[in-house]
Amino acid sequence: MKVEFFSAECKLCNSTLELLKSAFPDLPITVHRQSECVDGSCCRLAASYGIRAVPSLVVDGKIVLVGQPSSSDLKALGNVLGYGG
Repeated sequence: MKVEFFSAECKLCNSTLELLKSAFPDLPITVHRQSECVDGSCCRLAASYGIRAVPSLVVDGKIVLVGQPSSSDLKALGNVLGYGG
């Protein structure tokens, strides 16, 4: 499973990433940060997924979360990621 997080490195993006890491501590997440995208490759990748806002979480090429998740969003995301009970 490929999990990617797109971030503008703002307060909302940073707190969302920390929340995801806390909720799913052993989940490997590739983080695409705005500051690291000097050649435009992250922007092209985001566009190929259809991302229109950040923070966004993509699992296996599909957007599964946009914005900061609520507790019900985290539960649903856990099911997508195989953490559901």
